[in-house]
Amino acid sequence: MIKIDHFNVLGPVYDLIFREKQGHKLQELTDVRPGQKLLDVGGGTGRVSILFKDINRALIVADSAQKMLHKALEKGIDSVNSESERLPFHDGAFERIIMVDALHHVANQQQTLKEMWRLLAPMGKIVIEEPDIRNLIVKLLALGEKLLLMRSRFLSPERVASIAEKFPNNNVKIDREKGIAWITITKEK
Repeated sequence: MIKIDHFNVLGPVYDLIFREKQGHKLQELTDVRPGQKLLDVGGGTGRVSILFKDINRALIVADSAQKMLHKALEKGIDSVNSESERLPFHDGAFERIIMVDALHHVANQQQTLKEMWRLLAPMGKIVIEEPDIRNLIVKLLALGEKLLLMRSRFLSPERVASIAEKFPNNNVKIDREKGIAWITITKEK
């Protein structure tokens, strides 16, 4: 099978193709406070992290596509080149973790969720924003990504929640709006 590194190819022009993220719902759900450490897993060019930069300077983008991370660095956002399944941070290092439009791209979704949980501090919050595969337009998008030979595998919000509900001391909530789903996972202790 042909393997194309889509995100390193798109890295230099990604922000020109995809408009700046409008993240009112994401910002509301994340509820990041000054001084809290925020990790953006699969955050690429930092187009989402930039929404939090005025609130909190303690933010890091982690992504496996080096050319995407160059753009995040140009925006003044600290970046780490890493696969989402094995992030180079100590347990409980972050009060907030976000993953926007990226879970369907990772190689191992369950391991990625476990890794984010490991990195989450007690009373911390993970917010995952994903296209809702139950939506017809999203189904067409998923088909298009398959045709482009992307390794995309869309999970329903309920499936993501069911994985997270196995973590100890969790509180999981799903919100939906216009083909987008937000899964919020809070570590209670």
